[in-house]
Amino acid sequence: MRPKPLVVSFFTFLAVFFYGIAAMSFGERYTFFGYILVGSVHLLFAYGVWVGHETIVDLSAYIALLDLLFGLLWVMVGLSLPAATLTLLSALILFVLMDEDVRIELKLP
Repeated sequence: MRPKPLVVSFFTFLAVFFYGIAAMSFGERYTFFGYILVGSVHLLFAYGVWVGHETIVDLSAYIALLDLLFGLLWVMVGLSLPAATLTLLSALILFVLMDEDVRIELKLP
């Protein structure tokens, strides 16, 4: 499988994941808008990787690292399926994004 659809699918899945959490917290003012913001950032990164924007591709590893760290914090608070899913997916995509050849291929249009 090519790395570009994999990375775009990861960021799109996480955008939908955070939009779903935002929908569940609709009544809470700051939590709702925070999850909408985080989901929108992931969606923008999915689009940036899809078109091969060089800066977005370089920053995507850092976003995946942040997802991994927050997933680990979430697991330490309480082990749940969404926390484990976020942690494992972030670790896998971070492993993919750390390869220089993959990042070069992602920068191609």
